[in-house]
Amino acid sequence: SIDFARLVLEQLHFAAPTASLFDKTALENMEILELGNRAGTGLLSIALSTWVKNYTVTDIREILPLLEKNILLNYAGSTDTTNISIAELDWLSLHATPTKQRSRVFQFPAVDLVFVVDCIYHPSLMPALVDTIDYLSTPGRTTVTVVVELRDEEAVRVFLELWLGTPNWEIWRIGRSHGLPRPYVIWVGRKVDGGNKQGSD
Repeated sequence: SIDFARLVLEQLHFAAPTASLFDKTALENMEILELGNRAGTGLLSIALSTWVKNYTVTDIREILPLLEKNILLNYAGSTDTTNISIAELDWLSLHATPTKQRSRVFQFPAVDLVFVVDCIYHPSLMPALVDTIDYLSTPGRTTVTVVVELRDEEAVRVFLELWLGTPNWEIWRIGRSHGLPRPYVIWVGRKVDGGNKQGSD
């Protein structure tokens, strides 16, 4: 997430609009949600919060105190002075919850952008991760940005197969000119009302 945060900030500060992953003006009105990777740094939310409307960072319950501590260190001891909120979200719990009950148990506002950074590290977690991405995404509104360091090829393969196999998604890969150098890869997806298209730039 350090390398991705650096990339985004460099692009926002210095890159021409056509060479940047994100539009500055659009970001100002965006509701962003970040899926936790159990690291608890909160780095991406701290780096990008001043550029967006609201930023929700999530993780499993055990990691939330560490997240809050790291964010507080950067904001004078109070999250009341920021647009960052912290919320519990366990992919495995969501995955195990019957579809009809999820909206009652997992209540999140509609978001414009979901960050999935450094979350692809074990094949067994990928069904829950893809299910969570799909649940949080509003057709026609939500864009999902997935950043992965190519360490576990099996986990990446399983993730892509599951995501590409989920109905009503358009998914493409970001080229090196706009993204990160190897060993990183960035994918972007949007949930649509119908159809399933994949591609790359």
